Amino acid sequence: MSAAVETPATTTAHDARGFWRVLLAVVVPIPWLAKGVQYIVLEADYDHSADQIRAWTSDQAWSWLQWLDVLFVVLVIPSIVAMALVCRRGAPRLTTWATIVMGGGFLMVLPLNLGSDPLVWVAARKGYDPTSTGKFIDALDTDPRVGLGGLGFISAILVGSILLGLALWKSGAVSPWAAAVVGLGGFTHPFLSFEHHVHGAGLVVLALGCVAVSAALLRMSNDEYDLPPTTS
Repeated sequence: MSAAVETPATTTAHDARGFWRVLLAVVVPIPWLAKGVQYIVLEADYDHSADQIRAWTSDQAWSWLQWLDVLFVVLVIPSIVAMALVCRRGAPRLTTWATIVMGGGFLMVLPLNLGSDPLVWVAARKGYDPTSTGKFIDALDTDPRVGLGGLGFISAILVGSILLGLALWKSGAVSPWAAAVVGLGGFTHPFLSFEHHVHGAGLVVLALGCVAVSAALLRMSNDEYDLPPTTS
């Protein structure tokens, strides 16, 4: 007489696709808009860090603008991933290259950016001598790791944004104008550094294109967005 074999009960895993889809839709434009506003409000060019320390001693804007930089650092990679998720099926190769170049470039710059702006703000807030502290910060900016991080940023924003804009256009996931401003908003960014208001405009334009990506995510069904969860 054979023993009965019990079949383990299966339960359906919680379907969190809708949550992630909406969350990413909210995230997509935030880092670019935050960094663009930071550039527009405060990021004037200074010949030396000592001049920047003196300027920020009387200008307290950095005390809140630093949080815009935090938003950029924390959310820029999720924003890139969200855009890649929108266009990966319609343009898989372009999306892959865009994600590698843009995501990899920012992953390179984030740990290698030794942070002269935060050091300037500490010096201004604590009343450190601008001349001696400024020389230290300027010397820090000559560290080769800072240069390598800068190369990652330029590659990400210059080449990566073009590839991502092309992927969005080829996939048909967003309107052509939205794909164009994502690509051009990043591509023009390094060339707009002659004036800090204009410098931030490129990223604000990129954020405008990201709003269309957010709309595309919200229009998707969960099945279009990702495979359903497996049973457990």
